[in-house]
Amino acid sequence: MHFVPFIYFSALTYYFWQKHRVFDIAVYISLLFTVTSFFCIVMVLGGFTEGSGVLIDGWEVECGIAPTFLYCALVTLTIFPFSLLRPEQFRKIGNIHRYVIFALAIFIMLQGLVVFYLVADSIQDILSGDFKYLKDSVYDGDITPADAKMMTMPLPVQMMYLFCTITLLGIPLFFYYSCVEKHSLWLTAPLLVASVSPVLRGILGADRTEIIHFGLMFLFCVVLFQKFIVRKVRNFLLTASIPVVLAASVYIFAVSASRFDESDEGTHGSLIEYAGQSFLNFCYVYDNHNPDLYYFEREFPFTSYILFDTQYTDTKEERRAKEGFFIGVFASHIGSWFLDGGLPGSIIISVAFALLCCAVIRQYDRTEFDIAEIFMIFIFGAVPTFGIFYYRYYSIATAAVYVAAILLFFYSKIDFVWGEGTGDASTTDSEEDIPEAILNTAETTDTQ
Repeated sequence: MHFVPFIYFSALTYYFWQKHRVFDIAVYISLLFTVTSFFCIVMVLGGFTEGSGVLIDGWEVECGIAPTFLYCALVTLTIFPFSLLRPEQFRKIGNIHRYVIFALAIFIMLQGLVVFYLVADSIQDILSGDFKYLKDSVYDGDITPADAKMMTMPLPVQMMYLFCTITLLGIPLFFYYSCVEKHSLWLTAPLLVASVSPVLRGILGADRTEIIHFGLMFLFCVVLFQKFIVRKVRNFLLTASIPVVLAASVYIFAVSASRFDESDEGTHGSLIEYAGQSFLNFCYVYDNHNPDLYYFEREFPFTSYILFDTQYTDTKEERRAKEGFFIGVFASHIGSWFLDGGLPGSIIISVAFALLCCAVIRQYDRTEFDIAEIFMIFIFGAVPTFGIFYYRYYSIATAAVYVAAILLFFYSKIDFVWGEGTGDASTTDSEEDIPEAILNTAETTDTQ
């Protein structure tokens, strides 16, 4: 059965391409699942199923019909709303509240400066150090030098650093200002630079997934803005991407070699395992998950923290003990939802996600959007796009970007007669407790 997802997603990719005869968002996401399904086959046939990130431990690699069908069906359900988009037909991307979006752009660049300042002292030492030791330190709960330095800063600076995932909105903002409004690249490129802030924080813990997430969402925006990308921007992106891709590839290989070179599967095996394990882990979870366990800290991180003072990372060890296996592995976004809500929960969440996406996109063949709606498409798109690994927004730190996008989306629906609004930002008594809580949400899902 491990051949089925590859055959299915290959056919689905072809179907989406045949439907519009263009490489659109649905084709892009479906192709990603085709690629990861291919590496799943390589894993099984090559014997790369004994690594630290794969749940298979004495479990017969025999994926049943039910988990295979469920995996393919629910993944397809979360991809389907994006087939309503036709980026090649976009005529206009507007900006209703121009000054608010400009303020966001300035804020993102300031966030980037804060992150660069805090990590600058550590990056060189980290890149010449022991990646395995760094990752083990993260698992042991140690904080990075940048985190320690951050804790000495004023609270607003701490918050900008901890919620630096908001800078990811700099990716669609860069494309909007460069390709739609056609501003100078000298003015817009800092947005793209600032958007790598989560990557820099990830490097402090020898993380690979932040780099992959950034790359996947950058390509997502290339597909989304394809109608507006002019030659000048295309040449800039091609020229700049060559050294970036080379550096990222060297880093990923170096991390893999440092952490897995002595393992049975070796560095190349760990990379194959990294790319292809989600379907196998999903099948394992389907066969071994305790149906009496329900946890929704991952789906509602802010609500869980505010009401119950708990997050997904706080309950992982408790859940691991009750499940009998490590739950922080790659099992796709569907697998994450299955672990949290079982069979009914994964179906309900997938349906709700699809309906929310459709509510934002609103209609097939739509040609005009506001930039705030593009933000929503971007943050929704990250779920199935990065879903080849796991559900992205699992903590209050990683979920900050979708909270910002949602606020901007609803604000864009308000048609002010004058001004842009003058509401004052407010703080709560519990705000002082947030930095320490977010520090405990260090990236622990990347078990590779």
